[in-house]
Amino acid sequence: MERNERKRQFLKWLISNYQHSNPSVNYLLQFLSTNSELMNNILFSEGAKYAPRGIYISFNSNTKLPFIYYKDLLSYTLSDQAFHDIRLNHRFSKQDFYVELDIPHLYQQLYRFDVFEDNPYIPENLQFLMDLEDSLYQISLETKLSLLNKDLNTALEKYDFDKVSYYLTQIEKLKGE
Repeated sequence: MERNERKRQFLKWLISNYQHSNPSVNYLLQFLSTNSELMNNILFSEGAKYAPRGIYISFNSNTKLPFIYYKDLLSYTLSDQAFHDIRLNHRFSKQDFYVELDIPHLYQQLYRFDVFEDNPYIPENLQFLMDLEDSLYQISLETKLSLLNKDLNTALEKYDFDKVSYYLTQIEKLKGE
């Protein structure tokens, strides 16, 4: 079976097994699956945010941003932008679109359909960058918690129970993230 046909089969499998919370994302996937020529420039990979043209689609209900389209260092959350760029790209520029999906057992399915491709735009030091991002997030979280605890203690000393309740709620939210 030809590679483009395998990509279309994978998209049909994805559409039949997963429904995105945003109907326009489902329409985009349906559009891609019906046009075999478009598949020349659709690459299923990882690290879409590093590619000149990348699409990140999450089917998890707890994801803050279930769809992101990356284009030349900008990001868009509306799938309409990606849809129009893919259509125009097909006619004019022929750039590749790296599609990153967030579904359970993704790699198993990508390898089953033999459609996974490496993304050459992923930085070589990606693990270092991810570790750095995690460390900075942890430091930021600890600083916010420390400031909230300080404000909580001040509110307790002043018997301001409205503020105490507010600060406790904020602390619980941060610890729950």
